Amino acid sequence: MRRRLRDAMQGMGMMQIQSLTLSNESDQFTNMRWTPNHEVTAITNPITIDHTILRQHLLPGLLKLLAGNRHHDLPQSVYELGTVVRDHQNTDRLAFITAERSGGFAAVRGRIQALCNDLGVKQWEAQPMESGEGPWLSGRGAKLIIGGTWVGCFGELDPSVASLYDLRVPLNGAELDVRALMEAVADPV
Repeated sequence: MRRRLRDAMQGMGMMQIQSLTLSNESDQFTNMRWTPNHEVTAITNPITIDHTILRQHLLPGLLKLLAGNRHHDLPQSVYELGTVVRDHQNTDRLAFITAERSGGFAAVRGRIQALCNDLGVKQWEAQPMESGEGPWLSGRGAKLIIGGTWVGCFGELDPSVASLYDLRVPLNGAELDVRALMEAVADPV
């Protein structure tokens, strides 16, 4: 599944990155408007205030990368297929983000459709997110449902979230649970 996901992301012209596993509650939850729904693994003696917990989400790391590269031309598309720690257990996630002037919900929905096609998924649906649930712009975020299983979320990022990272361009992206994808998507072999 990891190979198939990497091939699909690279086929869409995205560059793979690897961000730090260490993070902080502000980046992981407060800035992204997520509430911790899994037990957080805290660092006992953190060296800096930026690295106090093990990450539960990949999108904050992608936002920090784009913030550090905002002087480069658009569009910028990056993804990460990496490990997060939830309930003190490692689990894999896939996240991608695109900074582009003409992007919007239709653009990210097209990327999700391309990903599903690459994985051989014929039936999937996008259920609207509640307003203010996560970093998504109100009315422009959705849950990805495959075979009745919620595998992740996607949408346009709210400009107020992007501005916390000094990003002033339209952003769209997604974060998916690889284990849920493996359960929902048939192995072609």
